[in-house]
Amino acid sequence: MNLTDIYNNIQEVKVEDPELTAQIKEFAELSDEIDRVSARLKMLEKKYKGLEEVIRPVLDELDETKDKALEVENILVTIKRKGYDRTSFAYKEALEWVKKRINPAMRKLVDDSLEATAKTATIASQIGVQKIEEQSVLDKIINTLKGYWSKITQKLSAANNSLSRDIDALKAKI
Repeated sequence: MNLTDIYNNIQEVKVEDPELTAQIKEFAELSDEIDRVSARLKMLEKKYKGLEEVIRPVLDELDETKDKALEVENILVTIKRKGYDRTSFAYKEALEWVKKRINPAMRKLVDDSLEATAKTATIASQIGVQKIEEQSVLDKIINTLKGYWSKITQKLSAANNSLSRDIDALKAKI
């Protein structure tokens, strides 16, 4: 299925309810604002990480000397929470490894324990919003046809005027 097939299969539904129309417009505006803020946030995070790579080693050195903060004019920079290494265990992989090495009765127990501890997360669907130029697909097609019709009528009108002049010239000769 190519892009034109997908485009031709799009069906639009005209929204008649003014309240729903207002909500959709507000939704689209909020979506655009979120996109703008997200882009700005990514740019700021990139700058922040670059500066953090410079400042963090200095803060780590302060910790070794038992100092607590860096002060510049009215800015105080401290470490809020010390970093640490956290080890987490992959229980499912460990149980799968054990399951291969035990008898069938114990395998059933391992399977039951895996099922009992299974967790399901529900992921909400995402809604895409994209601004269009205030025209539906049908409106675009109608406007295109109107443009073609206008060009045809202009050409016919010009041809008609030319024929009228030629007829008038012939009448004048007679």
